[in-house]
Amino acid sequence: MDLNLFRVFDAIYRSGSLTRAAETLNLSQPAVSHALSRLRDGLGDPLFRREGRGMVATPRAHALAADVRQALALLDGSRQGSAPFEPARSTRRFIIGVREAIESAALPELAQRLRQQAPGVILEAVSFARETVAPALARGQLDVVIDVPLPLGSEILRTPLYDDPLCIVMRRDHPLAAAPLRRDDWLAADHVVVSGRPSGLSLEDDALRRAGLHRRIALRCQNYQTACRAVAASDLLLALPRRVASTQAELAPIVRSEPPVPLPSLRGQLYWHHAADEDAANRWLRAQVCAVMQEQQAPAD
Repeated sequence: MDLNLFRVFDAIYRSGSLTRAAETLNLSQPAVSHALSRLRDGLGDPLFRREGRGMVATPRAHALAADVRQALALLDGSRQGSAPFEPARSTRRFIIGVREAIESAALPELAQRLRQQAPGVILEAVSFARETVAPALARGQLDVVIDVPLPLGSEILRTPLYDDPLCIVMRRDHPLAAAPLRRDDWLAADHVVVSGRPSGLSLEDDALRRAGLHRRIALRCQNYQTACRAVAASDLLLALPRRVASTQAELAPIVRSEPPVPLPSLRGQLYWHHAADEDAANRWLRAQVCAVMQEQQAPAD
C-alpha cells in the first residue's frame, strides 16, 4: 500500500475534515477523497464517517492513529537524517494546551522568546478538557500540554515543570494587610476559591480539612483574574500560586501575604506524546517552555 495514503489518513484524523486535510497536504479535495477511498478498500474499514461538516473516526481509525503518526515521524526522521530543526527559518505552527492562569503568567515570556529565536513560527495557546489530553496529543491537535499531574497512559510522556507555592492576596487597604497574617484572622475571613469544577474541595481546602481546619467560601469563580478583581473590591481573601499573584498584582490593587498555615504548592507538568519525543521541532518547543518556566521559579518580591 502506498505510504502516502497514511499521510492522508493522519491529516484527516488530526483535522477531522477532508477540506482541512487537503489544505494541510496541499492537495485537491478530490485527491484526498480518492486516497481515503483506497485506504478504505485496503484496510476493509470506513475509517471516517461524515457527521455534519466534519469527519468522525471509527474505532479502527482510533486504534491505528497513534501507530501511524509514530511511523510517519520515524520515516520523516530517517528521510531528514541528522538535519536539525532550524528555528530561525521555521514557519511551524505550535499548539499548546494550557490553563488560563498559567497562560497569563507564562505565555508573554514564551511568545517573546519564540519571536526572538524563531520569528516565523506561529504559537497558539488553547484551552482543553482534561479527558481529551491523551487523544489530542495522539492526534497532533496539541503539540504539548501544561497542566497539573494527571493520570495518563504510558504513551504520554511528561516532565516536571514548576512547583509554585501558594500565597494569600487581599486588597491594599485591607484591615489585615498592615501586619503578618495570623491563622485565626485568616480562617475567620471570607474567602474566594478558583476552580473550573462546580463543586469539590480546592487544593488548599483539602489541606485544611486534613489539618482539621475550615474556612468559609463566600465566592467561587472560574479564573484568577475575576477572583483578584473581586478581592480588590472587597474584604475577601484569596489563596493562589505565587507566580499568578505576581502577574495579577500588576493588574489589580492587591498585596500578597504569606499563608499563616502550611499550604501545598501547585505543581505543573509538561506533557507530550511519545510519537513526538524525537521530533526536533517538538523537542525545541519543550526546551523553550521549560526554560521560561525555570526562569520564573525565583519568587518575585
